[in-house]
Amino acid sequence: MLHVRPMTPGDLDPVFDLQCRAHTPDYHESRTALASRFERGRKTCFVAERGHHAVAYLLAHPWAGPPPVLHHPLSKLAQADHLFLHDLAVLPEARGAGAAAALIAALEKQGRRDGFGEIRLVALVNAVSFWQRLGWKPLPGVVLDRSYGVGARVKARAIPA
Repeated sequence: MLHVRPMTPGDLDPVFDLQCRAHTPDYHESRTALASRFERGRKTCFVAERGHHAVAYLLAHPWAGPPPVLHHPLSKLAQADHLFLHDLAVLPEARGAGAAAALIAALEKQGRRDGFGEIRLVALVNAVSFWQRLGWKPLPGVVLDRSYGVGARVKARAIPA
């Protein structure tokens, strides 16, 4: 059985480890970079557990403008106009159990509460079709930092009412 809950500061080390298991080394971010995203989005970061072990997480935060640069702590932000889904990672042994959908639903619920109407993300080249299947549409005209790699695309989806 999968349980989704808000992320806490105590989850940052397991999230870092999970990130290293789920992503290739080019996309491993430092604990400092991950912590800055959590601090910005304390209400919009979630963990999915099986038993008492994290098997997936979602890091998202309020944002404005083009996507933040990977591997760097977030800078100060005065005003946000959307939620930015920074990372969704699911361990291979938990794929197909509904973790991604449950984490996204938790983010949308919190986003509605906070008054946001849109979630944006950067789909890495090998995940573009995954995000398309979930209803994210291309967001043309947004400048994307090259830290995301060749073929990455900015996508957006309205938060359902």
